[in-house]
Amino acid sequence: MSNKPKDKDAPTSRSALAQLGFPRILPPQSAIIADVLAQLDRHSRLPEADQQRLLARQAALLLGHARRHSPYWRNRLQPAGDSVDLAALTRVPILTRTQLQQGGTALHAFGEGMTERQLSTASTSGSTGQPVTVKKLIAIARPTYAAASMLEKRWQQMDPEAVTAVIRDAPDGAHRVQNPLVSNRPSMVHVRNLIRHSPQALLEWLRALRPRFLITVPSMAERLAQLALAKGGGPPIDKIMAFAEVVTARQRSLCQAAFGARIVNRYSSEEVGWIALQCPKHDHLHVLSSLVHVEIVDGDGAPCPPGKPGHVLLTGLHSYPMPLIRYAIGDVAEFGPRCDCGITLPVIRRVLGRQRNFLRMPDGSDRLARLAGDHWQELPEVREFRLVQYGDGVVEAFLRCDTPLGPQGQARARALLQRVLGHPFAVVVTEVAAIDWGNSYKREEFVRKETPWPGRKPPDAEA
Repeated sequence: MSNKPKDKDAPTSRSALAQLGFPRILPPQSAIIADVLAQLDRHSRLPEADQQRLLARQAALLLGHARRHSPYWRNRLQPAGDSVDLAALTRVPILTRTQLQQGGTALHAFGEGMTERQLSTASTSGSTGQPVTVKKLIAIARPTYAAASMLEKRWQQMDPEAVTAVIRDAPDGAHRVQNPLVSNRPSMVHVRNLIRHSPQALLEWLRALRPRFLITVPSMAERLAQLALAKGGGPPIDKIMAFAEVVTARQRSLCQAAFGARIVNRYSSEEVGWIALQCPKHDHLHVLSSLVHVEIVDGDGAPCPPGKPGHVLLTGLHSYPMPLIRYAIGDVAEFGPRCDCGITLPVIRRVLGRQRNFLRMPDGSDRLARLAGDHWQELPEVREFRLVQYGDGVVEAFLRCDTPLGPQGQARARALLQRVLGHPFAVVVTEVAAIDWGNSYKREEFVRKETPWPGRKPPDAEA
């Protein structure tokens, strides 16, 4: 038996250990995230040649896994031959959203010992009118997503203890967030639902809260800035963290004038996670090329040079359970020249597309339209959609379906839309062979028109 005296005051819990300051003793999951963050940070400043070597190695691992574990991908990767370099990758056929929708479980490439318990399912928001569902490996997806989020905060020099306001499609509430990687003290995050509350009510909430940071979609930030400027200005905000939509120069200017805020954009998707983060010095984006390979191609599939817009193709470098290789996400973007900020990652100068519009309620107020992909899973026949709200309030849903919905299916679609949009609008369901997206780069899944519904008679049971 040891005669060593016991220290009755010695801390034993993780929370007590955290108070010691140095060395920090992190919980296992936090330690994993910290390690991934360090790797992402180092990679972001490597010479371009070193980044290309890492990218080629990651692509080789993904293609090899896909060949071994999926007959679908084994056949699809034949044009690449036995080679696994980046040049071979460009010979792989482009994967469209329609093919991703229709492929279903055939696209799975579950490796040895990979089970559903190790996987998560992600459904897109349908921002291009075509919702899809993918599988991810939890052990990779969660720590890399968290680490990339922390890398963004590091680049933007965000105070981890500052009060943050969040305006998104989430329940109202106030939460203490503890992140042992950046601070021993919790921060306060206050949430308001962007569907339930009017922009005017949300602005008054911000005035009372006076947060240092705001997280919301650019269209809401623009509307709040317009309302604030109409009354002489809004509360001071350091940064507005934008998501889900493109950010325009007008929105940046309005938010700077109204709140003194810089808009910080990011480019992500449910399918692959983080794609690019805004530069700490400029408004363009840096591709997280250790996580995702981005190509921008023209209509013939040829690479676009910097400054020329083209279609975005994504290869999720860790999409092992359900490989996404040269996936046409439906966005249009353009590369830019190398950056002078010290970050050597590829530059996306701008992303075109992904815009949300406001729904006009019967009382004249505006609400952002909620069109999440999860809801469309209730109608598996629907492959593509676009909604139009006319000046008389009628909402017409243009749906491209695998099989005709029929009267019962259309009734289900009307009920779904009325529930999701938050009001029993007059809804007209129009099944079409192809969606008319117009000639714009932007594929808007919801648009508003000032003209009345052009039908010959008002919709009957839908009204």
